[in-house]
Amino acid sequence: MGLVPRDIVSKVSGSIEFDNTSIIDLPEHEMRKIRGKRVSIVFQEPMTAMNPLMTLYEQIAEVIRAHEPNLTEKDVACKVNGTLINCGFAEPGKFVDSFPHQLSGGMRQRAMLAMALVLEPDLIIADEPTTALDAGLQVQLLAELRDLVKKKNHGMIFISHDLGVIQSIADSIAILYAGQVMEIGNSETTLKRPLHPYTHALVESMPRLIREKKLPHPIPGHLPSPDRKPAGCVFSDRCPRAKAECRASRIPLTKREDGRSVRCLFPMN
Repeated sequence: MGLVPRDIVSKVSGSIEFDNTSIIDLPEHEMRKIRGKRVSIVFQEPMTAMNPLMTLYEQIAEVIRAHEPNLTEKDVACKVNGTLINCGFAEPGKFVDSFPHQLSGGMRQRAMLAMALVLEPDLIIADEPTTALDAGLQVQLLAELRDLVKKKNHGMIFISHDLGVIQSIADSIAILYAGQVMEIGNSETTLKRPLHPYTHALVESMPRLIREKKLPHPIPGHLPSPDRKPAGCVFSDRCPRAKAECRASRIPLTKREDGRSVRCLFPMN
């Protein structure tokens, strides 16, 4: 998204490509054409992401005006109202003049979704978008987000620590630990038959009291410090399957014949 200062981004190795274009070194004036228009983001806490001095209408209209300056104000208002309706505001006219502090948590989150979706971007980055909400509202909003993404044919990167949420919304999943991708695959298959010991440990740490009457098993040990990672596999100090080879050097991410990828010398199956 280009929201992080360039002097920090320049320290990242590798590349980030969008639509076959590397965006790490893209000039700011070119990045502005992508940010908000083709790639948008939904933050975890809307109260800190929204401008407290702008009404709901102005928050969303600002995005439209920045990328479509030739639209009339009537067209802008039509886009704002239509998007709010799609995002769960049955009567947007009652709320468009409200400031963020006058909206409930669920409404603020829907407003963030509207800001992200109003220009129908190719890609939405959703960063823990429902964590601050109660369980009932979380389920409702996730269902609405999933339906909107499919209806408009958006792509979505959904970032979450909740495996239950991921399983309900994602087609594919990448499991990360200490800044490294441990496993990539179809979300249902990966969570039912994990390859990496860390993915297996994550699944076992989830409470399953209703169907299986099974208590969670916490993962022993602690996450390594970012500046003191193990020389080999970053999970080796906590892994029950780790051997000397695992601690010797960095483990590559290997793609298997079934299309799944795993960073492990001794996968689960």
